[in-house]
Amino acid sequence: MQKNRRAWLKWAVISGGIVICIVAVVILVTPVFVSDNFIRQKVTQLLEDRFHADFQIGNISFNWPNRIDISYLTIQDKDQNKEGQQTQIDDIHGTLKLFPLLSKKLVAKKILIREINYENRLLVKDFVTDKLSFKDGIVFAYVRCSVNEGPTAIKGTVDIRQKKPVFDITIDGKDIYITQDVPIISLLPIFRVKEGEIGGVLNLSGYIRGNGLGKEILNKELVTDMKLEIRDGYIRGNKLLSSIFEIIGEKNTYTFDSMEAVIQIKDAKIYIPKMDIQSPVMSISASGMSEFEGMLSYDAEVRFNKEHLGKDVEKIAGLLLKQNALPIEIRGTTKDPKVAVKLHKDSMEHLLKGLVNDFLDSRKEKHKKGKN
Repeated sequence: MQKNRRAWLKWAVISGGIVICIVAVVILVTPVFVSDNFIRQKVTQLLEDRFHADFQIGNISFNWPNRIDISYLTIQDKDQNKEGQQTQIDDIHGTLKLFPLLSKKLVAKKILIREINYENRLLVKDFVTDKLSFKDGIVFAYVRCSVNEGPTAIKGTVDIRQKKPVFDITIDGKDIYITQDVPIISLLPIFRVKEGEIGGVLNLSGYIRGNGLGKEILNKELVTDMKLEIRDGYIRGNKLLSSIFEIIGEKNTYTFDSMEAVIQIKDAKIYIPKMDIQSPVMSISASGMSEFEGMLSYDAEVRFNKEHLGKDVEKIAGLLLKQNALPIEIRGTTKDPKVAVKLHKDSMEHLLKGLVNDFLDSRKEKHKKGKN
Protein backbone atom coordinates (compact mmCIF):
# COMPACT_ATOMS: atom_id res chain seq x y z
CA MET A 1 0.00 0.00 0.00
CA GLN A 2 2.80 2.37 1.00
CA LYS A 3 4.68 1.49 -2.20
CA ASN A 4 1.60 2.23 -4.32
CA ARG A 5 1.24 5.67 -2.72
CA ARG A 6 4.90 6.47 -3.35
CA ALA A 7 4.62 5.30 -6.95
CA TRP A 8 1.47 7.37 -7.50
CA LEU A 9 3.06 10.46 -5.95
CA LYS A 10 6.18 10.00 -8.07
CA TRP A 11 4.06 9.62 -11.22
CA ALA A 12 2.02 12.75 -10.32
CA VAL A 13 5.19 14.82 -9.80
CA ILE A 14 6.71 13.64 -13.08
CA SER A 15 3.45 14.21 -14.99
CA GLY A 16 3.02 17.69 -13.49
CA GLY A 17 6.58 18.56 -14.39
CA ILE A 18 6.10 17.38 -17.95
CA VAL A 19 2.89 19.44 -18.29
CA ILE A 20 4.61 22.55 -16.91
CA CYS A 21 7.53 22.08 -19.28
CA ILE A 22 5.21 21.63 -22.26
CA VAL A 23 3.23 24.75 -21.36
CA ALA A 24 6.44 26.75 -20.83
CA VAL A 25 7.85 25.56 -24.16
CA VAL A 26 4.61 26.38 -25.99
CA ILE A 27 4.46 29.85 -24.42
CA LEU A 28 8.07 30.64 -25.19
CA VAL A 29 8.16 29.03 -28.64
CA THR A 30 4.83 30.45 -29.88
CA PRO A 31 6.21 34.02 -30.20
CA VAL A 32 8.80 32.70 -32.66
CA PHE A 33 5.97 32.15 -35.14
CA VAL A 34 4.49 35.64 -34.64
CA SER A 35 5.36 37.70 -37.71
CA ASP A 36 5.47 41.47 -38.15
CA ASN A 37 2.64 41.18 -40.68
CA PHE A 38 0.52 39.35 -38.12
CA ILE A 39 1.11 42.18 -35.63
CA ARG A 40 0.24 44.80 -38.26
CA GLN A 41 -3.01 43.01 -39.15
CA LYS A 42 -4.04 42.75 -35.49
CA VAL A 43 -3.22 46.40 -34.74
CA THR A 44 -5.08 47.58 -37.85
CA GLN A 45 -8.10 45.42 -37.01
CA LEU A 46 -8.17 46.74 -33.43
CA LEU A 47 -8.07 50.36 -34.61
CA GLU A 48 -10.72 49.87 -37.29
CA ASP A 49 -13.06 48.12 -34.84
CA ARG A 50 -12.82 50.88 -32.24
CA PHE A 51 -12.33 54.15 -34.11
CA HIS A 52 -14.06 55.87 -37.04
CA ALA A 53 -10.81 57.12 -38.53
CA ASP A 54 -8.10 56.64 -41.15
CA PHE A 55 -4.76 55.23 -40.00
CA GLN A 56 -1.16 55.17 -41.05
CA ILE A 57 1.11 52.71 -39.26
CA GLY A 58 4.89 52.90 -39.43
CA ASN A 59 7.42 50.09 -39.19
CA ILE A 60 6.45 47.25 -36.84
CA SER A 61 8.89 44.79 -35.29
CA PHE A 62 8.32 41.92 -32.87
CA ASN A 63 11.19 40.89 -30.64
CA TRP A 64 11.23 37.55 -28.84
CA PRO A 65 9.61 36.68 -26.57
CA ASN A 66 6.94 39.39 -26.21
CA ARG A 67 8.19 42.87 -27.13
CA ILE A 68 6.53 44.92 -29.87
CA ASP A 69 7.85 48.17 -31.38
CA ILE A 70 5.94 50.55 -33.70
CA SER A 71 7.76 53.55 -35.16
CA TYR A 72 4.66 55.75 -35.46
CA LEU A 73 0.86 55.76 -35.67
CA THR A 74 -1.21 58.53 -37.26
CA ILE A 75 -4.97 58.73 -36.59
CA GLN A 76 -7.06 61.02 -38.82
CA ASP A 77 -10.77 61.46 -38.11
CA LYS A 78 -12.79 60.73 -41.25
CA ASP A 79 -15.14 63.63 -40.48
CA GLN A 80 -12.35 66.20 -40.33
CA ASN A 81 -10.87 67.72 -43.48
CA LYS A 82 -8.73 70.42 -41.90
CA GLU A 83 -4.99 70.00 -41.89
CA GLY A 84 -3.43 69.29 -38.53
CA GLN A 85 -6.60 67.76 -37.05
CA GLN A 86 -4.98 64.42 -36.38
CA THR A 87 -3.27 62.54 -33.60
CA GLN A 88 0.37 61.59 -34.13
CA ILE A 89 1.87 58.90 -31.87
CA ASP A 90 5.62 58.29 -32.16
CA ASP A 91 7.99 55.60 -30.89
CA ILE A 92 5.60 53.06 -29.33
CA HIS A 93 6.96 50.16 -27.27
CA GLY A 94 4.82 47.44 -25.72
CA THR A 95 5.24 44.27 -23.71
CA LEU A 96 2.62 41.64 -24.54
CA LYS A 97 1.15 38.93 -22.32
CA LEU A 98 2.26 35.49 -23.45
CA PHE A 99 -0.85 33.39 -22.73
CA PRO A 100 -3.19 35.37 -25.05
CA LEU A 101 -0.65 34.89 -27.85
CA LEU A 102 -1.55 31.20 -27.84
CA SER A 103 -4.99 32.15 -29.23
CA LYS A 104 -3.48 34.87 -31.46
CA LYS A 105 -4.67 37.76 -29.30
CA LEU A 106 -2.61 40.85 -28.52
CA VAL A 107 -2.96 41.96 -24.91
CA ALA A 108 -0.49 44.55 -23.64
CA LYS A 109 1.25 44.10 -20.31
CA LYS A 110 3.04 47.45 -20.41
CA ILE A 111 3.15 50.39 -22.84
CA LEU A 112 5.77 53.10 -23.33
CA ILE A 113 5.25 55.94 -25.83
CA ARG A 114 7.81 58.65 -26.45
CA GLU A 115 5.43 61.30 -27.81
CA ILE A 116 1.73 61.88 -28.57
CA ASN A 117 0.62 64.99 -30.45
CA TYR A 118 -3.16 65.22 -30.03
CA GLU A 119 -4.55 67.38 -32.86
CA ASN A 120 -1.89 70.04 -32.16
CA ARG A 121 -3.77 70.73 -28.93
CA LEU A 122 -1.79 68.68 -26.43
CA LEU A 123 1.77 67.37 -26.49
CA VAL A 124 2.22 64.29 -24.31
CA LYS A 125 5.72 62.90 -23.75
CA ASP A 126 7.19 59.87 -21.94
CA PHE A 127 3.83 58.09 -21.59
CA VAL A 128 4.42 55.10 -19.27
CA THR A 129 1.90 52.63 -17.82
CA ASP A 130 2.92 51.71 -14.27
CA LYS A 131 -0.12 49.43 -14.05
CA LEU A 132 -2.09 47.98 -16.93
CA SER A 133 -4.72 45.26 -17.09
CA PHE A 134 -7.17 44.11 -19.74
CA LYS A 135 -10.14 41.90 -18.94
CA ASP A 136 -13.48 41.39 -20.70
CA GLY A 137 -12.92 44.44 -22.88
CA ILE A 138 -12.17 46.76 -19.94
CA VAL A 139 -8.78 48.44 -19.66
CA PHE A 140 -7.45 49.63 -16.31
CA ALA A 141 -4.32 51.77 -16.32
CA TYR A 142 -2.20 53.96 -14.10
CA VAL A 143 -0.19 56.28 -16.32
CA ARG A 144 2.64 58.74 -15.76
CA CYS A 145 3.47 61.26 -18.47
CA SER A 146 4.37 64.86 -19.28
CA VAL A 147 1.51 67.00 -20.67
CA ASN A 148 2.70 70.26 -22.25
CA GLU A 149 5.84 69.94 -20.10
CA GLY A 150 3.87 69.37 -16.87
CA PRO A 151 4.17 66.09 -14.89
CA THR A 152 0.77 64.37 -14.91
CA ALA A 153 -0.69 61.20 -13.41
CA ILE A 154 -3.80 59.56 -14.89
CA LYS A 155 -5.65 56.61 -13.40
CA GLY A 156 -8.87 54.95 -14.47
CA THR A 157 -10.78 52.50 -16.63
CA VAL A 158 -11.90 52.51 -20.27
CA ASP A 159 -14.53 50.10 -21.57
CA ILE A 160 -13.67 49.57 -25.25
CA ARG A 161 -16.51 47.09 -25.88
CA GLN A 162 -18.88 49.98 -26.57
CA LYS A 163 -19.09 51.82 -29.89
CA LYS A 164 -18.19 54.96 -27.94
CA PRO A 165 -15.56 53.98 -25.33
CA VAL A 166 -16.82 54.53 -21.77
CA PHE A 167 -14.26 56.05 -19.39
CA ASP A 168 -13.88 56.85 -15.70
CA ILE A 169 -10.63 58.73 -15.13
CA THR A 170 -8.95 60.76 -12.40
CA ILE A 171 -6.28 63.32 -13.32
CA ASP A 172 -3.61 65.13 -11.32
CA GLY A 173 -1.41 67.51 -13.31
CA LYS A 174 1.13 70.16 -12.32
CA ASP A 175 2.73 73.06 -14.21
CA ILE A 176 1.01 72.38 -17.54
CA TYR A 177 1.50 75.13 -20.11
CA ILE A 178 -1.88 75.96 -21.62
CA THR A 179 -3.25 77.46 -24.82
CA GLN A 180 -6.80 78.04 -26.03
CA ASP A 181 -6.74 74.53 -27.53
CA VAL A 182 -6.43 72.63 -24.24
CA PRO A 183 -9.78 70.77 -23.99
CA ILE A 184 -10.61 71.23 -20.27
CA ILE A 185 -9.75 74.95 -20.43
CA SER A 186 -11.98 75.65 -23.43
CA LEU A 187 -15.01 74.47 -21.40
CA LEU A 188 -14.79 77.64 -19.28
CA PRO A 189 -16.70 80.49 -21.01
CA ILE A 190 -14.10 83.00 -19.84
CA PHE A 191 -11.42 81.04 -21.72
CA ARG A 192 -13.28 80.61 -25.01
CA VAL A 193 -11.67 82.53 -27.84
CA LYS A 194 -12.28 82.33 -31.59
CA GLU A 195 -9.70 84.77 -32.87
CA GLY A 196 -7.42 85.28 -29.92
CA GLU A 197 -5.19 83.41 -27.53
CA ILE A 198 -4.76 82.40 -23.92
CA GLY A 199 -1.76 81.30 -21.93
CA GLY A 200 -0.59 80.43 -18.45
CA VAL A 201 0.57 77.59 -16.22
CA LEU A 202 -2.09 75.15 -15.05
CA ASN A 203 -2.49 72.84 -12.06
CA LEU A 204 -5.54 70.59 -12.07
CA SER A 205 -6.99 67.68 -10.15
CA GLY A 206 -10.30 65.82 -10.25
CA TYR A 207 -12.23 63.23 -12.21
CA ILE A 208 -14.02 62.95 -15.54
CA ARG A 209 -16.56 60.29 -16.57
CA GLY A 210 -18.36 59.83 -19.85
CA ASN A 211 -18.15 58.25 -23.28
CA GLY A 212 -16.84 59.02 -26.72
CA LEU A 213 -13.67 60.52 -28.13
CA GLY A 214 -12.69 64.11 -28.90
CA LYS A 215 -15.68 66.46 -29.16
CA GLU A 216 -18.02 63.46 -28.87
CA ILE A 217 -17.56 63.49 -25.08
CA LEU A 218 -19.66 66.68 -24.83
CA ASN A 219 -22.94 64.89 -24.21
CA LYS A 220 -25.37 64.35 -21.33
CA GLU A 221 -23.34 61.42 -20.01
CA LEU A 222 -20.32 63.60 -19.23
CA VAL A 223 -19.76 64.12 -15.49
CA THR A 224 -16.81 66.14 -14.20
CA ASP A 225 -15.59 67.63 -10.94
CA MET A 226 -12.30 69.44 -11.47
CA LYS A 227 -10.29 72.01 -9.54
CA LEU A 228 -8.15 74.37 -11.63
CA GLU A 229 -5.40 76.79 -10.64
CA ILE A 230 -3.71 78.99 -13.25
CA ARG A 231 -0.88 81.43 -12.69
CA ASP A 232 0.83 84.01 -14.91
CA GLY A 233 -2.06 83.94 -17.37
CA TYR A 234 -3.41 86.12 -20.15
CA ILE A 235 -6.52 86.13 -22.35
CA ARG A 236 -7.05 87.98 -25.62
CA GLY A 237 -10.15 87.89 -27.78
CA ASN A 238 -12.68 86.60 -25.26
CA LYS A 239 -16.08 88.25 -25.81
CA LEU A 240 -17.14 87.89 -22.19
CA LEU A 241 -14.09 89.74 -20.87
CA SER A 242 -14.33 92.28 -23.69
CA SER A 243 -17.88 93.10 -22.58
CA ILE A 244 -16.61 93.77 -19.06
CA PHE A 245 -13.68 95.80 -20.38
CA GLU A 246 -16.07 98.06 -22.29
CA ILE A 247 -17.17 99.43 -18.93
CA ILE A 248 -13.73 100.86 -18.28
CA GLY A 249 -12.68 101.47 -21.89
CA GLU A 250 -9.68 99.10 -21.82
CA LYS A 251 -8.32 96.86 -24.56
CA ASN A 252 -9.45 93.25 -24.74
CA THR A 253 -6.22 91.68 -23.45
CA TYR A 254 -6.48 90.67 -19.83
CA THR A 255 -3.40 89.67 -17.85
CA PHE A 256 -3.84 88.02 -14.46
CA ASP A 257 -1.59 86.79 -11.67
CA SER A 258 -3.72 83.86 -10.54
CA MET A 259 -7.02 82.12 -11.11
CA GLU A 260 -8.77 79.47 -9.03
CA ALA A 261 -11.92 77.71 -10.23
CA VAL A 262 -14.02 74.61 -9.66
CA ILE A 263 -15.72 73.07 -12.72
CA GLN A 264 -18.62 70.65 -12.34
CA ILE A 265 -20.34 69.17 -15.39
CA LYS A 266 -23.63 67.29 -15.34
CA ASP A 267 -26.62 66.94 -17.72
CA ALA A 268 -24.84 68.89 -20.49
CA LYS A 269 -24.39 71.90 -18.18
CA ILE A 270 -21.20 73.42 -16.82
CA TYR A 271 -21.47 74.66 -13.24
CA ILE A 272 -18.84 76.93 -11.72
CA PRO A 273 -19.65 77.26 -8.00
CA LYS A 274 -16.56 79.40 -7.48
CA MET A 275 -14.06 81.28 -9.62
CA ASP A 276 -11.60 83.93 -8.40
CA ILE A 277 -9.24 85.86 -10.67
CA GLN A 278 -6.64 88.30 -9.38
CA SER A 279 -4.93 90.82 -11.66
CA PRO A 280 -3.37 94.31 -11.59
CA VAL A 281 -6.31 95.76 -13.60
CA MET A 282 -9.25 94.07 -11.90
CA SER A 283 -10.20 91.11 -9.76
CA ILE A 284 -13.23 88.94 -10.51
CA SER A 285 -15.23 86.67 -8.22
CA ALA A 286 -17.92 84.76 -10.10
CA SER A 287 -20.26 81.79 -9.97
CA GLY A 288 -22.90 80.47 -12.33
CA MET A 289 -23.77 78.04 -15.07
CA SER A 290 -23.43 77.61 -18.82
CA GLU A 291 -24.63 75.02 -21.34
CA PHE A 292 -22.84 73.14 -24.09
CA GLU A 293 -24.98 75.03 -26.62
CA GLY A 294 -23.53 78.33 -25.36
CA MET A 295 -26.22 79.75 -23.06
CA LEU A 296 -24.77 81.22 -19.86
CA SER A 297 -25.88 82.80 -16.59
CA TYR A 298 -23.28 84.17 -14.16
CA ASP A 299 -23.19 86.60 -11.28
CA ALA A 300 -19.91 88.30 -10.53
CA GLU A 301 -18.30 91.01 -8.49
CA VAL A 302 -15.61 93.03 -10.20
CA ARG A 303 -13.10 95.09 -8.27
CA PHE A 304 -11.22 97.57 -10.42
CA ASN A 305 -7.89 99.16 -9.75
CA LYS A 306 -8.68 102.89 -9.39
CA GLU A 307 -5.88 103.78 -11.77
CA HIS A 308 -7.75 101.97 -14.57
CA LEU A 309 -11.22 103.35 -13.88
CA GLY A 310 -12.90 105.97 -16.01
CA LYS A 311 -14.21 108.96 -14.04
CA ASP A 312 -17.87 107.98 -14.46
CA VAL A 313 -17.28 104.39 -13.38
CA GLU A 314 -15.15 105.48 -10.43
CA LYS A 315 -17.91 107.83 -9.34
CA ILE A 316 -20.57 105.10 -9.58
CA ALA A 317 -18.38 102.54 -7.83
CA GLY A 318 -17.61 104.98 -5.04
CA LEU A 319 -21.29 105.85 -4.57
CA LEU A 320 -22.30 102.21 -4.47
CA LEU A 321 -19.82 100.39 -2.31
CA LYS A 322 -16.94 102.71 -1.42
CA GLN A 323 -14.60 99.68 -1.53
CA ASN A 324 -14.58 100.03 -5.31
CA ALA A 325 -16.52 96.87 -6.27
CA LEU A 326 -19.26 96.50 -8.86
CA PRO A 327 -21.81 93.67 -8.86
CA ILE A 328 -22.32 92.37 -12.40
CA GLU A 329 -24.70 89.90 -14.01
CA ILE A 330 -23.79 88.06 -17.20
CA ARG A 331 -26.47 86.55 -19.41
CA GLY A 332 -26.91 85.55 -23.06
CA THR A 333 -24.47 83.28 -24.90
CA THR A 334 -20.71 82.90 -25.17
CA LYS A 335 -20.94 84.40 -28.68
CA ASP A 336 -23.10 87.33 -27.53
CA PRO A 337 -22.76 87.88 -23.76
CA LYS A 338 -24.79 90.62 -22.09
CA VAL A 339 -23.01 92.25 -19.16
CA ALA A 340 -24.89 94.64 -16.88
CA VAL A 341 -24.28 96.27 -13.49
CA LYS A 342 -26.58 94.62 -10.97
CA LEU A 343 -28.17 97.07 -8.53
CA HIS A 344 -30.41 96.42 -5.53
CA LYS A 345 -33.18 98.88 -4.68
CA ASP A 346 -31.26 100.40 -1.76
CA SER A 347 -28.13 100.75 -3.88
CA MET A 348 -30.13 102.34 -6.69
CA GLU A 349 -31.65 104.89 -4.30
CA HIS A 350 -28.21 105.62 -2.88
CA LEU A 351 -26.80 106.00 -6.40
CA LEU A 352 -29.60 108.30 -7.58
CA LYS A 353 -29.31 110.50 -4.51
CA GLY A 354 -25.57 110.72 -5.00
CA LEU A 355 -25.88 111.58 -8.69
CA VAL A 356 -28.62 114.18 -8.00
CA ASN A 357 -26.54 115.80 -5.26
CA ASP A 358 -23.52 115.76 -7.54
CA PHE A 359 -25.60 117.39 -10.31
CA LEU A 360 -26.96 120.08 -7.92
CA ASP A 361 -23.49 120.78 -6.57
CA SER A 362 -22.12 121.20 -10.09
CA ARG A 363 -25.05 123.58 -10.95
CA LYS A 364 -24.37 125.64 -7.83
CA GLU A 365 -20.68 125.81 -8.73
CA LYS A 366 -21.50 127.04 -12.26
CA HIS A 367 -24.01 129.57 -10.94
CA LYS A 368 -21.45 130.87 -8.45
CA LYS A 369 -18.81 131.22 -11.17
CA GLY A 370 -21.37 133.08 -13.35
CA LYS A 371 -22.00 135.67 -10.66
CA ASN A 372 -18.31 136.24 -10.19
